[in-house]
Amino acid sequence: MFTTRLAAIALVGLMPLAAAAQQNVEVKFWFKQNPNSISGCIQADPSFTREHTFTIVNGQVELKSAGGIDVKMKPVRPNVYEGHFDLGRMNLTYTADLGATPPTLVAQSQDGGCKWNAVKA
Repeated sequence: MFTTRLAAIALVGLMPLAAAAQQNVEVKFWFKQNPNSISGCIQADPSFTREHTFTIVNGQVELKSAGGIDVKMKPVRPNVYEGHFDLGRMNLTYTADLGATPPTLVAQSQDGGCKWNAVKA
């Protein structure tokens, strides 16, 4: 009985995540320079300070920009997606939170020294 209830609770908890992955979604973001980033990050700004398009199509989650960024993303919790991209020697983690108000997108180097925050366009 306890096992059945636990399985039912786990299934209910996964339903919003599964439902979000089933729907087609498109959100446009614009990154801004983060004043707390180290000065060396400024050289990468042209790749970020342009429109980025986050999409979910047929369960596939992706982030693209005209600057050549193309990141496959995976759900990490309900309405939050994460992906990784190598920009030269800089390894970046992208995190999109569609559940936030307004939705957010963050790109951050693995060491945390470089960070860009995006606003919904």
